[in-house]
Amino acid sequence: MRAPISLFVAVFAVLLGAPALAASGVAMGVDQNATLEAKAGTRVLAVGSDVFIGDKVVTDASGLVELRFSDRTRLVIGPRSSLVIDDYLLREDGSAGKFAVNALAGTFRFITGGAAKDRYLITTPTGTVGVRGTAFDLNVDAQQTSLLLFHGAVILCTLDDKCVVVDEVCELGQANTAEALVLGLTDDIRGQAREALRTRFPYANSQSELLAAFRLEQARRCLNRPVTVPEQDPVSNVGEPEKYRGPFILNSVP
Repeated sequence: MRAPISLFVAVFAVLLGAPALAASGVAMGVDQNATLEAKAGTRVLAVGSDVFIGDKVVTDASGLVELRFSDRTRLVIGPRSSLVIDDYLLREDGSAGKFAVNALAGTFRFITGGAAKDRYLITTPTGTVGVRGTAFDLNVDAQQTSLLLFHGAVILCTLDDKCVVVDEVCELGQANTAEALVLGLTDDIRGQAREALRTRFPYANSQSELLAAFRLEQARRCLNRPVTVPEQDPVSNVGEPEKYRGPFILNSVP
């Protein structure tokens, strides 16, 4: 039987004294056209494709990519979206180094894995998201970053470090170049603004396109059924920036 090419590559790397490159994540689900822009060139993503540090994932109008990383972090990249894996490090003993992604534009779902929570960082054109054991959906464009929380807590900041804490189930946060806001719960938003939320956070509206491992029970309640008493995780806010609750803003340009 002929040995696979990957085996020869690994052996050759060992002989040269250089470690074989380990993938950061793997594509568990890919729908329609999604490409991976890497140092070696651009290729079409498929189920089972590896994703490495420095790779950029880009989807078209019907594209969808579901990535699972070795620390069990799960990431959904929706249609018309692009994201770069800036950094990823999982040590041999299983502890986490730094997990950093740059969400350039589009819709995303982020579910943390086993890495230490202070090692996660998401950068967008208008801000940053720091997580503390969290699941949330993210919508990013050139004007603002919008976030819908399902579990845990996040610190949402502008690029000049004006921050708010989002820590309730179905709570909304938003950051632009001027300010970061906590907008309140989805139950408090009705009419056209609520319909806009369904467009902005499509996987909170319907999770049918997602694999089971990327679905969240909490997400089903935020835009599809009323919540009488909001659930809240016991997260301490000691030392965190004070919340500000403002109106829902469809477009916030300073």
